[in-house]
Amino acid sequence: MKKALILTSTLLFQLFIAQNNTIEEENGEYFIKQDKKYINSLNKINSSSEEFDTTIDLTTYKNRFAYLDFNTNLSIDYNDITYSYVKKFLSYKWYPKIIGLSVYYFPLFESKLDHYGIPRELKYLAVVESALNPRAGSWAGASGLWQFMPATGAEYGLSKSSYVNTFYDPMANADAGARYLKYLYKYFGDWNLAISAYNCGPGNVNKAIKRAGSRNYWKLRPYLPKETQAYVPSFIAVNYLFNFYKEHKIRPTYFKYSFFDMRRIKINETTTFAQLSKQFNYGVLKFANPQFFTETIPKGSIVYVR
Repeated sequence: MKKALILTSTLLFQLFIAQNNTIEEENGEYFIKQDKKYINSLNKINSSSEEFDTTIDLTTYKNRFAYLDFNTNLSIDYNDITYSYVKKFLSYKWYPKIIGLSVYYFPLFESKLDHYGIPRELKYLAVVESALNPRAGSWAGASGLWQFMPATGAEYGLSKSSYVNTFYDPMANADAGARYLKYLYKYFGDWNLAISAYNCGPGNVNKAIKRAGSRNYWKLRPYLPKETQAYVPSFIAVNYLFNFYKEHKIRPTYFKYSFFDMRRIKINETTTFAQLSKQFNYGVLKFANPQFFTETIPKGSIVYVR
């Protein structure tokens, strides 16, 4: 394992609001547009190498897809579309930084997915949704690591006040994400359809099923919204990248801590980050608690500390 990221005051990087949209490539495929400000901000805490091997023969790709498909309950389909997405994601020189950051968030995601009986591979959906930015926000109004719209988030217990936004709370957002995915899979009985519905809503997926006259994802995909068409292939590409990044000579600098290295404490009296920093590292406090808008931490709040 490469040298772990050292948590210092540089953790006080700005958590930018991503405006995820899509861009169309020459091959007619749509790819999710990432927020460059957020990606650039990762340089302050992550020195992962941006030089790695992006080439590999087609037979090897196919064999790796077959391996992934065999070892999961999901459909990891190799075709021209998923191949093009893997190639696109391998062109993202900043992706080692996301892999390094995943060491912090993935144990939390896995624990929630395990709790609700959902395949662990669904953790990669959060990478597609937010690039692991806890304050990510979409053009449509979704927010957080798992990108909840206000109304859906409220149904799953997320809320926002003047001081605290639990859409940005890693644990609350991950728990809501796992529960919503469980509901969607129960509704559709197919993970590709559930992932699509996670992005555009069950209604749009049902419309696509009706228009295509089929429940086969690849047959109904052209009838989904353009942004949603990018989600399943992106999810598959992220799955590939996280499983085979070493084979591409990607060398992440791994985050020093896991989410479960943090402790949860309850604040009995209203306080501030400055006051808490007398006991705990200020940089770690700010990084681990993106749910607080200001320096004020209201009475009754849960804070993650190290």
